[in-house]
Amino acid sequence: RARRELDTLAWVGRIQDALDQDRFVLYSQPIVPLAGGQPSQELLLRMRGQGGEIIAPGSFLPVAEKYGQIGEIDRWVIGEAVRLAAGGVRVEANLSAASIGNLDLLPLIERQLRAAGADPSNLIFEITETALMEDVEAGTAFAHGLAEIGCQLALDDFGTGFGSFTYLKTVPVAYLKIDVDFVRDLGCNPANQHLVRAIVGLADGFGYKTIAEGVEDAETLALLTDNGVDFAQGFYLGRPAPIAGA
Repeated sequence: RARRELDTLAWVGRIQDALDQDRFVLYSQPIVPLAGGQPSQELLLRMRGQGGEIIAPGSFLPVAEKYGQIGEIDRWVIGEAVRLAAGGVRVEANLSAASIGNLDLLPLIERQLRAAGADPSNLIFEITETALMEDVEAGTAFAHGLAEIGCQLALDDFGTGFGSFTYLKTVPVAYLKIDVDFVRDLGCNPANQHLVRAIVGLADGFGYKTIAEGVEDAETLALLTDNGVDFAQGFYLGRPAPIAGA
């Protein structure tokens, strides 16, 4: 146990060094329209180690969230996302649960968009359904604030939060991201096919668009298209790659 705590504290130091030395990088993965609509890309965070190696977020994000470093990371991501949006790229940026309730965040986003001359509609923020369920009131306020600025909200891992769907009536969501667990094995899993159809029906009823994550073959892509899913993302359509010129 002591060993694990020492390892964790070492990561806290590494994260702080990476922040101080500007060693966070963004990769992007294409989000492809299946039936009209604008293509975009999800921004995915990585850390560059001291030796130049690329470190996946699973190694550092849980520590950053636990030890209060996630706010600074989220602010860095927002700055980069705004810069890309100002260049005419439509991007989707992930925010942590901790940042949703931060009252300073909306004015920061608005200020940065204005300073960069970026079109707010080029910027979509993504939060997990679980993060929203943790504090629906804060999530609703944040979503309304984003809508006022002109940005959009995507709900990630949709269907895994085990929440009631009543929040869909009050939270202005633009996209429901269908979790990879429902997309995997779609061709041979009738239960997943039912779930995908149900999510599409729900989204249509509320006027939301759907994005399927984890698309890894042509058969899955064809099934998603047939079932009326609006956008798809996954290794079959493009792997995460460093952003050109970043």
